[in-house]
Amino acid sequence: MANSWILTVVVVLSIFGPGNHTRGEDIVSHQNKDAVIKKNLTEEIVVAGSDVTLWCVNNVTDVKWSKLIYILWNISMHGRKCFLGLSHGQLDDTCNDGKTLYNTSNVVSLFIPKISMEDEGFYSCDLSIKGGSRAVNVSVRVTRLETHLDFENGQRIAVCEATYKKTAPTLHWEPALNFSFEHTSVKKVDTFFIIENRVHLPDNVTISNLSCVASYPSVSGSLQLKSTLHIATPGECTVF
Repeated sequence: MANSWILTVVVVLSIFGPGNHTRGEDIVSHQNKDAVIKKNLTEEIVVAGSDVTLWCVNNVTDVKWSKLIYILWNISMHGRKCFLGLSHGQLDDTCNDGKTLYNTSNVVSLFIPKISMEDEGFYSCDLSIKGGSRAVNVSVRVTRLETHLDFENGQRIAVCEATYKKTAPTLHWEPALNFSFEHTSVKKVDTFFIIENRVHLPDNVTISNLSCVASYPSVSGSLQLKSTLHIATPGECTVF
């Protein structure tokens, strides 16, 4: 069951003045890194398997390829770091995992095909164009959100599972029903965690769709993803 929802929350970014760029290292000093990341942050929660595009500026039309001096993405993922950059027409790529710099219609972006849980982390962009420089930090969180219908002793059970690496979401169902039984559990699978919520559906339920909502804490409040379960016909489930 594929889920194609992508939810993005953008926090107001500051524009930095001209400065030097450093390959393979964080743009800010280690001493001030945490403070800068919290203040100048774009957050994205994406579903594993989706194609993801990241920009280094608020307005994607701000950067024209002809005015670009350099662009550098320093990427810190779980267990490894790498960088991807372009300077004076020369491409440097230590990631070697399919990430590419993409240019179309005078827009410069970082493209991540079929993002996986291993791509989760911090993406720091440093960009210089004729007339100024800009920088941004992007926190990318990757999740899987799936729903399905189980049967146990004739009882229909709606199941919602969310896969995550660090911060667990909270799960609830919409519309709210008078469930006779509800249970939430967490298990670790390799380097990931799976939180599962199971509810017993009332025998007299008349609705055809039930949605599991996953709420994720963020710097701007709570971000949500939704997976919808079709319950009209026993054994059939659909995720939108």
